[in-house]
Amino acid sequence: MKILRCFIFSPQISAIDSEIHALRARIKALEEQKAIRVEKAEKERAFPLEALGHIIQEKKIQIERNSYSKSIPLARFYDQEKVAFLEPIFNMLVDIQKRLEVLENA
Repeated sequence: MKILRCFIFSPQISAIDSEIHALRARIKALEEQKAIRVEKAEKERAFPLEALGHIIQEKKIQIERNSYSKSIPLARFYDQEKVAFLEPIFNMLVDIQKRLEVLENA
C-alpha cells in the first residue's frame, strides 16, 4: 500500500526533488560568491597599495560622473576632500615602495 502511495504522489516528489536541486544550486552559487569575496579580501591584504589606488580611482570616477544622491548634497565635497588627502599619501607610498625595490635589487 505504501508503494502505491509513493507512485500516486510522484508529482509531489518530483517537485520536492526540483526544489532540492534548486537549493543546491543556490548554495553552490553562494559558496562561489563567498570564495570570490575571500579571494578579493586576501588580495587587498596582500597588496594594500593597490587597494588604496583602486579606492582613489573609484572616488575620482564617482566625482567625474557626479553619481551622488540628491538627498546628501555634501557627499561629493567630502569625496573630493578624501581624494585630495589620499592621493599625495598614495603617491609617497608608491615612491617609497619603488625605492625599497631598487635597494633590495641592488
